[in-house]
Amino acid sequence: ENHYPITHLFCFSVSFTCYFGVSSVNTVSVQRGGSVTIPCFYDNVYQQHVKYWCRGSDWSSCTPEVLSVRDDPDQQVFTVTMNSLITGDSGYYWCGVEISRDSAVGTRAYLSIGDSHTVPAGVSTLNRVSVHSGGSVTIPCFYDNVYQQHVKYWCRGSDWSSCTPIVHTNSPKKSGEVSIRDDPDRQIFTVTMNNLKTWNSGYYWCGVEISRGSAVGTRVNLSVTEEKHKYINKHHKRPLIWLCY
Repeated sequence: ENHYPITHLFCFSVSFTCYFGVSSVNTVSVQRGGSVTIPCFYDNVYQQHVKYWCRGSDWSSCTPEVLSVRDDPDQQVFTVTMNSLITGDSGYYWCGVEISRDSAVGTRAYLSIGDSHTVPAGVSTLNRVSVHSGGSVTIPCFYDNVYQQHVKYWCRGSDWSSCTPIVHTNSPKKSGEVSIRDDPDRQIFTVTMNNLKTWNSGYYWCGVEISRGSAVGTRVNLSVTEEKHKYINKHHKRPLIWLCY
């Protein structure tokens, strides 16, 4: 029996508890000189709003960064790509969505840049994702550049050893309501699951084949809920902001 090593290039700690706002990864660790693409998820009411990326430990003093920001309203996610990272790039950043001229929603992420020996090769993703029944979700799976030409896949199971493959980047790239797409240049593959039901809840894995008998992978917990969360708007004298950590 083969025991597949599970290592991590990126370190994420996420709990999607902000259903009416913006959510992202909490912490990302990247090799110095490398690149990273960070996903920022938002509620469907913000599909046509302006999205941005800024830097600063506090939301009030966050300075907008001019970087590659790509929005996908259909999937309710925008991504920020940072290249040629140096140690000075370490720090707090924010995913932001403008609501009006004087208000916005945002969530903070910490970026840590380290040497190659401190960030081992592997795969990482979100720890936990929550979505409403009938909805869709796109889950990002990040990998080290040594795996750019390797086969990626998505499987289901609480344990790595008993994980049942659903889709691969070679074949099939789509199975029912699940599809997979690889972007080697950005070192990320994404898995999209549509028309989700409560029985789709459970553990899934982002996997990368290394050879015929070995692979690397990391697990994500998907929760599909029936109940819609209600947001109660309270009056604030200052600009309205939702902060999700």
